[in-house]
Amino acid sequence: MERKIIRNIILAWVFFPVVSVIVFFSYCLCWTFYLLYAQTDAPQSQPKVPLNPIRVYKVTSYLLTCIYENLTGPFIPSILQYVWHKLSSEGKKKPSVRKNIRYGPKPRNRLDVYLPDHVSATASKNINKKYSDNTGHAAFTNQQQNDLPVIIFIGTSWNSGNKDICMPAAHNLQSQGYIVIVPDITIYPIGKIAEMVTDIQRCIYWAHTHIRSFRGDPSQIYLMGHDAGSILSALTIIHDVCATLNVLPPNNTNVNIPSWDNNIRRTGLPRVHGLILFSGVYDITYYYAYLYKRGLEQVHALPRVMGNNPDAFLQCSPAYLLNYALNNVHNREQLKTLLPRKVVLFHGDQDTFNPVTTTHNFYSLLCSAGIPSVKLNIYDHIKHISPKIDLIVPTRPLCVKILKDIKECCKGHGSIMVGSQLNEKRDEKEEMTNQDKVKTRNSRRRMSQVRH
Repeated sequence: MERKIIRNIILAWVFFPVVSVIVFFSYCLCWTFYLLYAQTDAPQSQPKVPLNPIRVYKVTSYLLTCIYENLTGPFIPSILQYVWHKLSSEGKKKPSVRKNIRYGPKPRNRLDVYLPDHVSATASKNINKKYSDNTGHAAFTNQQQNDLPVIIFIGTSWNSGNKDICMPAAHNLQSQGYIVIVPDITIYPIGKIAEMVTDIQRCIYWAHTHIRSFRGDPSQIYLMGHDAGSILSALTIIHDVCATLNVLPPNNTNVNIPSWDNNIRRTGLPRVHGLILFSGVYDITYYYAYLYKRGLEQVHALPRVMGNNPDAFLQCSPAYLLNYALNNVHNREQLKTLLPRKVVLFHGDQDTFNPVTTTHNFYSLLCSAGIPSVKLNIYDHIKHISPKIDLIVPTRPLCVKILKDIKECCKGHGSIMVGSQLNEKRDEKEEMTNQDKVKTRNSRRRMSQVRH
């Protein structure tokens, strides 16, 4: 009996400090996260920091999962592969980028334009035909045949990030023959959903009015986004279509998604030719319930960005807006005409941050709307961040699949050269240049022989 008591005392003496440290660490981590991210626009009923151990456990588990996925998932290996790729002979090639072009009046309303190699070469040859637009950046004016498709990449999150973090993925897409536009948009708490959508509208308008100067095709603009970017992209386009057809649902909230102003409306419909969406969530009401179940609804930025109101969540849900339009529009053929011609949805089956359920439902609604080309890609054993991270390294298997699907989405665009076709064209030019050098060398030899 005494031995049993002594053993229990020893166990308690060993494990109590361990448990105490774990509990202390969990509360510190959770409270730090709350103080940094959960104070702005918090309801009065919400405490500054949680005391409930269940909520603390859920929030801490979420944070540790994020860290674990970054350490063991694709993040670090992809970054290392990207660095190795950039150090290789092919990666050392300096990309052509027009940086910090202003597209709107706000401080963050600037964008970068990534140009493929053959477009950059054309630009340098026609330098005498350049002009400076009102942004102070040079663009060449000679209008060429076979203008290229344009990808606008919305890569920032709700409350952090800038266009520079999208640079590696933009370099990869640029090397495949696309013109890539990466804008900075308003982030929370500087602005909320209305300001974010307005920035994307202005960026699309800028692309329509300026991209031909960079040999881009205004009729072949694709809006691409990951996570928050995919939600904003889908919402911007679908809300515009519903507003044009006057089939928006009744709105009694303080959240008002802005309509496109008169200047932007001159661009014609559809505003973009296609949507390329990664790891998004398209039903905000469902997603809020998902966050609540995981104990994250107070710290996640999305509810506050969208008004923190159930009715506002409906107004910000692309799936709800499209479903309402399908049930209330008088002419579905007109709805089909105004929507983008192509939509590609990407999602990983192991995404624990944005559940794949809403992507399945959104895909069904897009098919019901009669969009000519809708594709759903659910990748096996792929996590939330994987598509965005793997897209920076052209040799990664997931990146190869994604690039193939993007190429499929953008195909049928005249004689555009993408990926390997560009390399083949470069090799042909180099071979022709080498042949010319050989011919010149031989002719010089003949001339010297004749002289002698």
